[in-house]
Amino acid sequence: MSRSTLPMIFRAAALAVAASMATAAWADDDVNDWREGKWVQWIYSIPASVNPVTDTTGEHCMVGQNGSTWYLASHSGGGTVSRTCTILQGVKLRFPVAGSNYVYAPGHCGDVDGISDSELRAIIAAVTDKLKVTVRLNGEAVTTKRVRSKVFATALPSDNLFGPVCGSSPVPAGLYRTVDDTYYAEIDNLRPGVHTLELIATNDANFNQNLVYTLNVVPRPRH
Repeated sequence: MSRSTLPMIFRAAALAVAASMATAAWADDDVNDWREGKWVQWIYSIPASVNPVTDTTGEHCMVGQNGSTWYLASHSGGGTVSRTCTILQGVKLRFPVAGSNYVYAPGHCGDVDGISDSELRAIIAAVTDKLKVTVRLNGEAVTTKRVRSKVFATALPSDNLFGPVCGSSPVPAGLYRTVDDTYYAEIDNLRPGVHTLELIATNDANFNQNLVYTLNVVPRPRH
């Protein structure tokens, strides 16, 4: 099955979200960003060899970043992971906490032809329904939002995240129909200095995640 629960939980099993704190209000463009699959498209576009989702130290957290919004990666499995990232002051951070997405690749990795959008949604909803998530920035709660995406296309490179998962039936480079059902959060207006971001998720069964980011926020250079 070509799926992913990004924190999350690889595929349907898959890649399975203070004064210094961010905005808590959700702007329409923020929610639309997630509904249109922007984070999912970003993470899967990055080759597996430098993909931030499998990074256990933070060394790849700047891969693929640009502009005034940066994405943080979830984790491709449970357990405790600590990452350290340097962030420019004024950058908005958007990130998943935990959830599930399905990259549908008929003929590869166990996927069969003829699976409808509603069936794909049901598969990932069964994963996300069981999750309980918590986000804390410097010890204070950050609002999360569960977002069920539109159907969108995801472009995979040849060196993609499904290689280690699919074994003898890898997913080749190409465009694939995708749906996402994930808890997301965002933070903004971080002051220069060191901040601690905790992304915690559990399904009260076999999945427990404690992903901790140490964010070093540095002033923008003056011209």
